[in-house]
Amino acid sequence: MVSEILPVHSRTLSDEVTDRLREAIRSGAIPPGSRLVEQELAERLGVSRVPVREAIQTLVDEGIVRKAPRRGAYVYLPTQNEIDEMSSLRVVLERFVVERVIANWSAQSEATLREIVGEMRAAKDSADYQRLYAKDYDFHRTLWEIADHSILLEIVASLRSRISRFLYEATSVLPQVDADLHVDSHEHLIDILKSKDVVASQAEITQHILDAKHRILTYCTLAQSEVDDIDGEIAR
Repeated sequence: MVSEILPVHSRTLSDEVTDRLREAIRSGAIPPGSRLVEQELAERLGVSRVPVREAIQTLVDEGIVRKAPRRGAYVYLPTQNEIDEMSSLRVVLERFVVERVIANWSAQSEATLREIVGEMRAAKDSADYQRLYAKDYDFHRTLWEIADHSILLEIVASLRSRISRFLYEATSVLPQVDADLHVDSHEHLIDILKSKDVVASQAEITQHILDAKHRILTYCTLAQSEVDDIDGEIAR
């Protein structure tokens, strides 16, 4: 038996700085390849260098930031091979997700998912891409919850979190026509799930993930050119 339960400590300044930096990176305010200079960030955030240093290390542990000789800490951009690996694993997991979703399908499942798609469409119409991305995540998390598999939920959520920044940034630069198709694809997936056709549902979710992979690769290719420019400046 546990003799003592330690109290929950309040969030530290380091936690707050970590959240600010993570959000700035995710939103593109601090783009890929950017160096994270402790003194500069401390001045911008109005804090000492200590919580900034701790925040940077946390982001390094999360894989969002990397450190390298001469370059220091910088916002990481994944390689094409890493994106290929993460996407292929997502395909395997999400195909299993939709199989379980169909087994657990209900009228409430459909209503919840269609409500989220409606919110996605409203966000797209108002060009609120941050909300569009958030609702996209809600859609997939709802699928994972309908699948009712706690370990699966943990794994797919963790995997998606590794590419969430790039999905957000890739979504934020979608042309209007592509944004329409992106939202429509979620509506179409609901229709197929409702039909309880496992093969068609798995094919649709596979295409959905491959489309996301294409958006990420397109974004990362553009971002890589900016990273190369930064590296060139450092080398000089």
